[in-house]
Amino acid sequence: MGGIVDKIKEVCFSINVEDRQGLHKEVIDKLKNVLINEGYKVHLEYPIHFKSRIRKSGDKVIRDGNLDLFAVKDRDKIAVEFDNCVFLKFKSIEKLLQVETNVCIGIVRGKANTLEGSFKRIEQVKEEYVFLEKNFWLIILMEKFSHKVGGLLSPP
Repeated sequence: MGGIVDKIKEVCFSINVEDRQGLHKEVIDKLKNVLINEGYKVHLEYPIHFKSRIRKSGDKVIRDGNLDLFAVKDRDKIAVEFDNCVFLKFKSIEKLLQVETNVCIGIVRGKANTLEGSFKRIEQVKEEYVFLEKNFWLIILMEKFSHKVGGLLSPP
């Protein structure tokens, strides 16, 4: 599985992030092409139901949403969310942690202090639910940086 994550990072770091216009589509399309070439069946805007907390009220709800990309090859399942902003959105983290997958990849455009802010959000979501071990990668395009977030858990 490490080889495909390296290829995903390579694609992400080759993209010009200065032009925000169309960046989301460019990232997802390039990742889709790489995964298809590696033999994955790729689904864009993959629908899921997930638990979520409304941040303003604190209410917990079940939402319908879509993953930007979901790929399957044999037993390997990869979920990708890309947020064209500084931090990974709470909703994206909730979706990634709750989908049945081996590898979750959260991608942000990023800039200064992106890593710390995204880690804080991931930790907040982790505290709200019971999760099993899962490989979760955070990729920050502007800094050409990736980090495996260890010890994450997903629903049994």
